[in-house]
Amino acid sequence: MNIRKHWKKIILSATAFFWAACNYEDSAKPLYGVYCPPEGCGDPELSSSSEATPISSSSEETSSSSESNAPSSSSIEESSSSSSAEVTCAPGDSMESYYPPSYSAEIAKMNAEERAKRSGFNKVDSIHNELLTPPQCLADLRQQLNDFVALYGAPVLFPKNEVCSDGTTRPTKEYQEYLKMKEEWEKNKPALDAECQKIYEDKLNAIQQQINKCLSNADTTKKIACDLDAMCPEYGVDSKCSYNYRCEDKVECWDSENNTIRCTDETGKSVTYTEEEFKSKYYRKYM
Repeated sequence: MNIRKHWKKIILSATAFFWAACNYEDSAKPLYGVYCPPEGCGDPELSSSSEATPISSSSEETSSSSESNAPSSSSIEESSSSSSAEVTCAPGDSMESYYPPSYSAEIAKMNAEERAKRSGFNKVDSIHNELLTPPQCLADLRQQLNDFVALYGAPVLFPKNEVCSDGTTRPTKEYQEYLKMKEEWEKNKPALDAECQKIYEDKLNAIQQQINKCLSNADTTKKIACDLDAMCPEYGVDSKCSYNYRCEDKVECWDSENNTIRCTDETGKSVTYTEEEFKSKYYRKYM
């Protein structure tokens, strides 16, 4: 009974193996759902999602953003209209000018030294004319100081404003730069003026020391001083002035004919001098 039962189980097992070997492909087919190959279908959920992948929101946004970035016809029209309506400006009638050396610190310092030389020249010239026999060193110093530096140059001229096509008037770039430069100049001018005054005084003191050294060993006998009165006609073709001299030796002189000077003393005695002769004996006092 037991042997029979075992044989029955053995026969059923062999039948099952045989059935599986003959119907492998069919057994891969499930009763319900999709067909899977022998290597398997994998994850059914992933397979189904890959077959019917919906368009993601990010791809939609990229598409929409690229569409929005594309220039529309209205924006192209606005760009073309704005470029055609670009504001243009032209110089106005109002002009401004200035002299560049007037705003130069180096020129201001040089002018201070030149002013001292001019003052020194006038002083040396006065002493030279007063002395009966002026020394050569004084003449040399006068010649040296008479060498002035001349400044040349034209003023800078530019428009103050410009008139624009949109109806506005605005200051030009040149005028704005000029105002900025002028403001900076005015701010620094007090300190520069003080520096220039010191330059002037130092130069004039140096000239005075040269004068003193020159006269220390010279004959300082002076000529006779005269006060000068000039008489000039206010009207008429002949505008030549006549000069009268009242001198300290009680002599009165006046211009005469042929560039001569006629002098008369208290006794009525008259002497006629040439201009050179008169200058060798008399000199005009400076007020």
